Amino acid sequence: MESNKERVLVDVWDRPLRALHWVNMLLVVTLALLMIGDLSMEYLGVGEDTRDRVAKLHATVGYALVCTFSLRLLWGFLGNKYSSWCDIIPYKKEQREAIAHNIKWYLSGFKGSAAKVVGHDPLASLFYIALFLVLISQAATGLLLAGTEFQMFPGTLFVGSLSEPASESLAEALEEVHEFGFWFIVFFIFAHLGGLVVHEIKEKTGLFSSMIHGKKYLPGGREAE
Repeated sequence: MESNKERVLVDVWDRPLRALHWVNMLLVVTLALLMIGDLSMEYLGVGEDTRDRVAKLHATVGYALVCTFSLRLLWGFLGNKYSSWCDIIPYKKEQREAIAHNIKWYLSGFKGSAAKVVGHDPLASLFYIALFLVLISQAATGLLLAGTEFQMFPGTLFVGSLSEPASESLAEALEEVHEFGFWFIVFFIFAHLGGLVVHEIKEKTGLFSSMIHGKKYLPGGREAE
């Protein structure tokens, strides 16, 4: 393992990416807690009026996430090279090799070291891509549900003309998809935290703090990549 003298601080994450990361994280956690609260109140038999207020708050926070998440998707085209989709989508040969290396590293019980990368870990990127797709699905189903349940724009543009039976049937189907996405997000949160702990302990690159000040603590020479 490299000593501290062999490590350098490297600029990785730009400011807009860091800001969007934390804002989106807070909104996702808030939405998850509201969803858990709603499910818990249903189980406990809490009144419909209270549950409706929580559900409408969930929809309102969801609208905020649609806006900030859309900015994150856009920043994949406008940000620096570590914010870009080229860094997230592992299509390059070295990225695929890093995925294979890290799978072996995990399966070996963390013997040796993980693949050295500056930006997104290619193996973790597979989960990020899945998360982005799920969040897109959550945004679409959430907007439609807000339209059917609370007559909120722009969902009403797509469901406003439906009959009541059709609207109810659509809402039930959307709720199934939305709830599946919710449980995937809960799984992702725990997997993400677990991976963060592993890499903080084993690699000591300052992965968590890098999302605050934008710099990683990498082996010497990595700044040239």
